[in-house]
Amino acid sequence: MGKHCVRSLYKKLLCISAAIIMMSVILLPSLPVKAVYLDPQVQFFDTGWLQRSRNTDLYYFNYDNRTLYLKGKPIHCGNREFLHNMLPDLRIYVESDTTIYGGEIHIYANTKITGPGKLTIVPNSSRATLLRPIYVVNGSTLTIENAKLDLTAQASRGTCAAILGEGYRESLVIRNSVVSAKGRTAAIANFGGGISIQNDSIVFPKFGSVRNGSIYATSSSNDYAKEVRISNFFFTQQPDYTVNGPVGDYVTLKVAASLTPSKYQWQRYNREKSKWENVSYTGAQSSTIKFKVSEDMYSWRFRCLVTRGDETLTSNEAEIKVLAKITSQPASTVYVNSGSTARLSVTAQGSISRYSWQYYNESTGRWLSLTEGGNFRGVNTNQLTVKGNSDTQGMKFRCSVMNRFGYTTYTDGTTLNVRN
Repeated sequence: MGKHCVRSLYKKLLCISAAIIMMSVILLPSLPVKAVYLDPQVQFFDTGWLQRSRNTDLYYFNYDNRTLYLKGKPIHCGNREFLHNMLPDLRIYVESDTTIYGGEIHIYANTKITGPGKLTIVPNSSRATLLRPIYVVNGSTLTIENAKLDLTAQASRGTCAAILGEGYRESLVIRNSVVSAKGRTAAIANFGGGISIQNDSIVFPKFGSVRNGSIYATSSSNDYAKEVRISNFFFTQQPDYTVNGPVGDYVTLKVAASLTPSKYQWQRYNREKSKWENVSYTGAQSSTIKFKVSEDMYSWRFRCLVTRGDETLTSNEAEIKVLAKITSQPASTVYVNSGSTARLSVTAQGSISRYSWQYYNESTGRWLSLTEGGNFRGVNTNQLTVKGNSDTQGMKFRCSVMNRFGYTTYTDGTTLNVRN
């Protein structure tokens, strides 16, 4: 073949290649572009096309597994959307701790956030105009699984919430995660499809509750919780708010958590100093504390701090209700001959302010105080004298013992058996 023919063929191939390239440029934009948009640098399309930029060291997208990887470097968005997702089943994987400044994530299709790093979204320091760090619309479901999120919404307008739904069919699932959320109006709200918290618990506010697709400050309040912490590390057992402690007896307080803590520390509230102080009773640095009750423990309050990693839980405050201790009491049945008298006595440990003997009224089912006189003597002392006759036959008695703190404890019931 001559040189002229070769040149001619080469030119024809170049023309064909140029035509193919031009057709591609014309036709590709007409392809469906349901996609993920990253403002302002990167776009992902269903075709698998990734427009790279100088910021791809901050994050990258793997189309094959539909995963957006956050690589642990600060991302500054200038109060614009960081992510506008319309790609179904997108996974946002936080490789290491990543902070997004002033950028929102808008979710138009089912999305999951996961990964070992913590994702933090906060307003820009210069202008606090972040309205909703995560906004879920279009009936989508956001799943937060095995993840750590710290979200702060701060703006003077609109519904300012950290995680916000559109109010229709959107759903939020939080599973095995730690989520901290703060907003001027609400922390987490407006999920018409509901909020599901699995293997986690609301640890703040203490009485926070999920109702009507939002998290409220209490189970009965109509006020949104403006700060919420959800964690997979939570109490499964705590002390009661009030614990009865007879003087001289031992009291045991116990806590248990969903995950194994690294540290326990029991504390007592010092009223004189108005602060909590560590205690050194038996088990003070374990899940169970045990101590002997004395009268100077009146209205003492105890709590336990339980730590795992960088998380610390604070238990209920258990107030010790110091009671008089019954050291001896009448037998369960006392016998007396008709016309004679029976003596019922009680002794108690502690500073006693009053004794009051009572009888059980069968018709009302209530214990009522006895009146001095007639068949009864010493109704306000530690020894009751009862005359045995047909009126007192079968009566049941007990004594209420009140200490100087106004707390009452009772003897067991005693039945009077009158012999003819």
